[in-house]
Amino acid sequence: MIQIDFRSQAPIYEQIKTGLKGLVRRGLLKPGDEAPSIRAMAAQLKLNPNTVARAYRELSAEGFFEGQRGSENVLSPRAAALARAAAAHLQARLTEGGKEGLGHGRAAAAIEELLAKLKKGAL
Repeated sequence: MIQIDFRSQAPIYEQIKTGLKGLVRRGLLKPGDEAPSIRAMAAQLKLNPNTVARAYRELSAEGFFEGQRGSENVLSPRAAALARAAAAHLQARLTEGGKEGLGHGRAAAAIEELLAKLKKGAL
């Protein structure tokens, strides 16, 4: 489901947020679906529930979750749009970084090698 990279510089709660947005973007979770409970997510990822709770609080504040009686974390109708926007923002940042690297004389092969290392979790 969601992968956590404990070596990453990205905070774990941000990785949870990114992971949930990715699940929505790929259609594995849809608006109206209930996200896993905080305790279930924490147990699955072997994390402190407070870390998951922080991610869920921030997602709620962003409008990713909506409040419904009897359900704590239901994906809002805006969840898909928010997930797409996050993906577009990431793509823009990667494009900008690649162009900057090329502009500073980095070879395309070196940038591809860096991306391959990131994919393997070697950085």
